[in-house]
Amino acid sequence: MSAVVNGGIEQLATGLSFTEGPVWLAEHACLLFTDIPGNAILRWSENRGVSTWMENAHFAIGLSRDQEGRVLSCEHSRRCLSALSLGPDGRLAGREVLAGSHEGRVLNSTNDVICTSEGTVLFTDPPFGVRTLVGELHGYQQAQEIEGAFVFAVGEGPDAPHPVVTDIYRPNGLCLSPDEKVLYVSDSSTTHHKVIAFDYASGTASNARDFAVMPVGVPDGMRVDAEGRLWVAGGDGVYVWDAEGRQVAHVPVPEMVTNLEFGGPDLSDLYITATTSLYRVATTTRSGRAW
Repeated sequence: MSAVVNGGIEQLATGLSFTEGPVWLAEHACLLFTDIPGNAILRWSENRGVSTWMENAHFAIGLSRDQEGRVLSCEHSRRCLSALSLGPDGRLAGREVLAGSHEGRVLNSTNDVICTSEGTVLFTDPPFGVRTLVGELHGYQQAQEIEGAFVFAVGEGPDAPHPVVTDIYRPNGLCLSPDEKVLYVSDSSTTHHKVIAFDYASGTASNARDFAVMPVGVPDGMRVDAEGRLWVAGGDGVYVWDAEGRQVAHVPVPEMVTNLEFGGPDLSDLYITATTSLYRVATTTRSGRAW
């Protein structure tokens, strides 16, 4: 196994309900992440620890950033994707809905989101937030209006997202290779529990193929590093595959991992959201984000 981490795992916070969606804000040297049942976006920094960044966050789950520096927020209770603007001090300054319906039907429950170097915003829309099984956990229970679960690209208005991938049963986490030629999407279902790769160009995904099967639990959030390796949240830790689909590492975590993010001064620290806690581990690589 490749030595991709440098030292042990560190617990930064615990006692939370169900954490998700870490995103690093380099200009403010802090991490934002969500506590879904707590209905809040939280902020962690080395100096202040954990504080509340946004209350009544509409049961937000996945977070990312767009090219304007706004925080992209997948909001379960409003079943939409929003862009949250930041003030000079890093505090919440405004909110704009980017996607809320498709062909006149409200979205399922937006889950994870990324932005390409060209500014295209892609997001997954599985029915996790509307199904009976987790209706109480995510704060509400409503009917699913769209038949299927898609990967969408944000369009010209909130009612105009267009499908990019339509044939994954439960699309959840997603990310792009460093050169943005490969799109990875996790199928977080007990039936499949695998990562699927697509050729990606100009907003189009093609040539679907199975990339990796999660050994424990289901694959959730994902990131790529500078060498093109794929880091995937799993049932008992973080699993790492190289660009050819060979598993090269497993980073054990004492709780089920939901998502992860590279951050820190040189983007080499891996922040891990895992059920009730936030963890950090130093890596021997750095973020492979293309911009």
